[in-house]
Amino acid sequence: MSDGTPAGVAIAEVLADAGITHVFGVPGGYSIKVFDGLRTVADRVHSVRAAHEHQASVMADMYGRLTGRPGVFTGQGPFAVSSGGFGLMEGYLSGTPMLVLTEMTDHGIPQHAPTQGTTGDHGSVDLPRILSGMTKYLSVATTPNEAVHAVELAIHHATSGRPGPAAVVFRLDAIFRRTDEARHPRLYRRNRVASAAPPRPDASAVAAVAELLSEAKRPVIVAGNGIHQAQAYDQLDALARRAAAPVVTTAKARGVIADDHPWAGGPLSPFGWQGAFDLLARADAVVVLGSRLNPHDTLVESPTWLDADRQRIVQVDIEAANLGVSFPVELGVHADLGVLLAELVPAVGVDENLANDRWAELAEIKSRAEDPPVLHESASPVPPQRVMQVLNEVWPADGRITLDAGNNRIFAYHYLDARTPGRLHLPGGHLGMGWGPPAALAAAMVHPSERVLSICGDGGFLMSLHNLATAVEYSLPVTFLVLNNRMLGNVYDFQGPDRRIAVDIDDHDFAAVARAFGMDGHRVDDDVALADALASSLAADGPVLIEVSTDPDQSSDLVRVRDSRSS
Repeated sequence: MSDGTPAGVAIAEVLADAGITHVFGVPGGYSIKVFDGLRTVADRVHSVRAAHEHQASVMADMYGRLTGRPGVFTGQGPFAVSSGGFGLMEGYLSGTPMLVLTEMTDHGIPQHAPTQGTTGDHGSVDLPRILSGMTKYLSVATTPNEAVHAVELAIHHATSGRPGPAAVVFRLDAIFRRTDEARHPRLYRRNRVASAAPPRPDASAVAAVAELLSEAKRPVIVAGNGIHQAQAYDQLDALARRAAAPVVTTAKARGVIADDHPWAGGPLSPFGWQGAFDLLARADAVVVLGSRLNPHDTLVESPTWLDADRQRIVQVDIEAANLGVSFPVELGVHADLGVLLAELVPAVGVDENLANDRWAELAEIKSRAEDPPVLHESASPVPPQRVMQVLNEVWPADGRITLDAGNNRIFAYHYLDARTPGRLHLPGGHLGMGWGPPAALAAAMVHPSERVLSICGDGGFLMSLHNLATAVEYSLPVTFLVLNNRMLGNVYDFQGPDRRIAVDIDDHDFAAVARAFGMDGHRVDDDVALADALASSLAADGPVLIEVSTDPDQSSDLVRVRDSRSS
């Protein structure tokens, strides 16, 4: 780092040296100095002007998930934490490496509440206090040297241990002035950005897990979001085969193993597969890989499925504080999943007769899998179950797909086949509507040779119209599939017909809106036209929107897993 470098330029150099290839943001306030700096590294870092801070933060979240490097978004203080807080909270709760670069707008006299000021003084918003609740690291920089060093530290914290968002907030002098070699902290020519070495498991712990998987009568592997974070798809595949153990997945881990994998047992959660819970209920040993076992995945910790008094439970997590929190465990292993699986797979060995018994039991449970007629019957409007089956038939097996929130997500979670590990992406932190479309944009930027499918409901897409502008401006290969049932279906399912209020949505013509933005837009109301439109979009050069009229009478209650204790 040379002396006398403009702060924005020095920060941009840190980002580029860390291998960060995209920065998402909306210029405003002092963040314009960050964009000034990015001009100097334009050959290494793409500056993406988002249409909205909400969009920028979700794109950063998705970038972090896909690359393992911090997804960076920048913007003016009040809007970075309000609109941008959407993606930050999702990333915080989902363990995504992220970096937010923002500022305080502390011009003039900060103590006298300047317009848009966020110092926390009387009459202004306390931006650091807000950010502290949704980041794992926060630094307020008052000098250029502090600003540069804080960005280095933020990258370190975002990627070390359990990943998560980190934030740097710039005071005016920190971003408008130049670095000074005579001042602390010292800035080195060698970038200080470095992740800590991932935690390695103790050899005795690996041996204990291997013994449990090898000798238990009915072991089950619960794969969590940690598999996504470690991108340990091949290692999970190898473990399932070598251990002859069924794999069930948590909600956030949907898609870490292909549904047609011989040892795939299906997804958990209230809208998962009954067979996955039946496997858990029969298990005498449970090995949990990268999950906290939150109440959503265990049907509020029902002992019908998971019970530490009758099952031997082993839990592996990169965050030691997660071990044994939701359920008592026989063994908690603090380790990086990639490291652990590399050592565990060769250590497992299962007797052939025992493996055959496990296989027969899994096959018996799978034989009871549902295949409702609605998946295969034509109707107009189209049942959402049929929409998912059309996608299974038309969309490529290795196609990358983003889901949103609401009933569209529930039907996709349950009926859409996950055929290639790591290609199905969904919100799982705060589960907010409007996550899927901007996530698809980021996926298309990271993987420009792939066509990305975004599945969203009409309620979520009303919150996401600005994403059409970005898709057109950057000519992104995204197919937006909008399931229009003219209501907030998931909310209505909780209300019931006798308490219906504030859930009805006008029948908006999203296809016409898409065409107004300059992209292809199609409106269909039967499954044949839907299949044709999807197939056509695969050959398109730029973005395409397909709006399908779906049956509002199809309730998510149709796929809800029932706890045998419930009446």
